[in-house]
Amino acid sequence: MLRILPYNSVTFDKGIVIGDAYDVRVTYEINGERRLDFSYPINEKSEIISENKIVVCEGQAYRIIKVSKTIGEKNFIAAECSHVYNADASNIHIQNIPDLIGKTPSYVLGQIFKNTKFSIMTDSELTKVGLKRVDYSGFKIDFFSMDKTNPYEAVKALIENCGKGEIYADNYKIALVERIGSESCLRLDLSKNMKDISIERDITDMVTKLYPYGKDDAHIGSVNSGKQYIISENADIYGVREGYRDYTDYIEPSKILRRAQWEFDSENEERIDVPCVNITGGYADISKLADYADEKINIGDTVTVIDRGNEIRERVIRLEYYPYQSDDTVISVGRVKKDLFFYLEQIGTLAKRYKKVSTTGGKVKAKSVSGVISQSGMKIDGENGTVSLLSDIIEVSTGGDVKTQIGNVNGQFVFNITDNNGNSAVNITDKGNMNFKGDFETEKLIVGDNVITQDSNGVLCINGKRILVEGE
Repeated sequence: MLRILPYNSVTFDKGIVIGDAYDVRVTYEINGERRLDFSYPINEKSEIISENKIVVCEGQAYRIIKVSKTIGEKNFIAAECSHVYNADASNIHIQNIPDLIGKTPSYVLGQIFKNTKFSIMTDSELTKVGLKRVDYSGFKIDFFSMDKTNPYEAVKALIENCGKGEIYADNYKIALVERIGSESCLRLDLSKNMKDISIERDITDMVTKLYPYGKDDAHIGSVNSGKQYIISENADIYGVREGYRDYTDYIEPSKILRRAQWEFDSENEERIDVPCVNITGGYADISKLADYADEKINIGDTVTVIDRGNEIRERVIRLEYYPYQSDDTVISVGRVKKDLFFYLEQIGTLAKRYKKVSTTGGKVKAKSVSGVISQSGMKIDGENGTVSLLSDIIEVSTGGDVKTQIGNVNGQFVFNITDNNGNSAVNITDKGNMNFKGDFETEKLIVGDNVITQDSNGVLCINGKRILVEGE
């Protein structure tokens, strides 16, 4: 049964039962819509159903966004609700999220939701529900600053930055995970548990001959035998279908070519040289029967669809079901929108498959393992360390420790060099004086018009003449 609570509730185990609710429908889409809709007869209890209150369904909290009242042959209220993650994360204003360079996605997620009612789930909590953090393998990203945004939009940018990841929300406890759901043995078949199946194959956006362009319309002719296009092997199957893509993130032809090749890659779930397959259908949820509990279907599960004897194995990416009624569940089977090109760039495996190229220039998002550039700065990683050009300061670091800083901070010129222990070795004060700490070694020292050197006998000289020391 549904329960209703005050708008500012943060725990959801109590509440007033609204048992007369009917047509209770839950809609859940991976990384997208998650809503609750229901109707309620107008009576002495219906007044408690009002905007912004919390409604709990199957342990999950939804915020009432819209209430419609109908008076006529049937007098009832229709309520539209959004899950508290979708509703509340969209209505928290963030003035600025700073650059987060070389951080795990989970760390970035924590910064996005800092000082909010949301908390990031721990590894032990995720293990209990059979999930893993998107960065469980340890990969890191560069997340550049965002201004005037909200956590919901920032998470979308984070997922795009990672190239993969799915948001898991258990009310106000959240995590960015590798995937939701599990590998299921469930088979969706018209002869067994499907009321109907609609399988749509669409070539509207299919491209088998691709013209890729980079920044300022840079093309790949110089690195592709003079050809400014690439052709998919599937052109022999589906014919030649020309198209283009703008990759304004890249300026070097070799990088543009590598990005274009990914569009036809067999490991790319969003490859553009095959028809788009969309599967929807009405599912008879027999898991509600005692003997068929293992037939339950969950969002994110990988299932097998039987189409005229052919097996199509894909994930459940959208569910629309009635938790308290026997109405059929409507499911959508397909692939979650992602771009693994950038994820593979982060962990470096793609560089092993195609030729390695250097860091690109121009407007580049924080998705490159070799280097990144944005309007607010640049970061280049090398085997021996990192160089960061952020705004008007240059930083050189090794192993995460900043060794050199040159630039302006708060209107003051900064020049600072640290030793291997992290102690300041050379710095310039706000008065322009340069301080040296530790040993100072040089072949000669020029002071004004005088040159101080050391002769072959190890004696100090000024302008070639020995310096007499008292007692010699």
